[in-house]
Amino acid sequence: MRISHWSKVDTKWYLGVHCRKCQAPILFALDHSDGEVQPAPAGKLLLTCPLAECRHQAGYSAGIVSRFQKG
Repeated sequence: MRISHWSKVDTKWYLGVHCRKCQAPILFALDHSDGEVQPAPAGKLLLTCPLAECRHQAGYSAGIVSRFQKG
């Protein structure tokens, strides 16, 4: 059996917001700047929390957009 030593960790940067109910990150776009520049303000943004136990839906148009890396 051959085992690869290639890392399967996702090192890409994503744009997202924190859920207003549970504070979990809601990722909505790939950040093509790789975390080097401040993201532009989002337009109209309606998102649902990805956590099954939360699923809170809210508008984040005026929310703070942050950068995240999956790890």
